[in-house]
Amino acid sequence: MAEKKKRIGKAKADAVEYQKLLATRLKKQYDRCSKSLAKKRSKLSAASKPSVVA
Repeated sequence: MAEKKKRIGKAKADAVEYQKLLATRLKKQYDRCSKSLAKKRSKLSAASKPSVVA
């Protein structure tokens, strides 16, 4: 019975650790995506503004 509780506790701890890992991966992926979108938006806004030639 004690071994079963140990296994259950270890499985729960592993699940929590895995959820943390997934959260960090998703955050990194979101950051990369938002940076690339920001670059695209800045390029588009710079291209759409007419340059003034004096």
